[in-house]
Amino acid sequence: MSITLDDTDRRILTMLQEDGSLTVNELAQRIGMTPPPCWRRVKRLKDAGCLRRQVWLVDAAAVGLEVTLYANIQLTAHDLEATTAFREHVRALPEVIECYLLLGNSDALLKIIVPSIKYYETFFYTRLSQLPGVRAITSSVVMTEIKATTSLPV
Repeated sequence: MSITLDDTDRRILTMLQEDGSLTVNELAQRIGMTPPPCWRRVKRLKDAGCLRRQVWLVDAAAVGLEVTLYANIQLTAHDLEATTAFREHVRALPEVIECYLLLGNSDALLKIIVPSIKYYETFFYTRLSQLPGVRAITSSVVMTEIKATTSLPV
């Protein structure tokens, strides 16, 4: 469902992207509203699918996940059956935190976070390269994170 957003809706979305733990009272105060209409707006944004879920972001390095990689995947086939099998298997890999099917030179792009390069080597040979329909994988290791955000420019 698509809804029309006004400036207040955009402010609510921006603030909740910055801090999802804000209570309705805190949010209303920051926006300059009373809590009941603020709650109705938040509910409307949830019901419309603008607000999907509330989560805490975990610092990967703080929990021992030191290496971020991007893997460009080329598939052997592009039919629905082949891509469905690929999708299902990728969803089962907790190390893959994002996966996109692409148009262009690569068929899929995976963002992978692991504890070490040694771990990735084992993961690569025993799991990633064994995914159904994978023809080739080109991996790139992230050296430095310049910008990472979950906030959309609403």
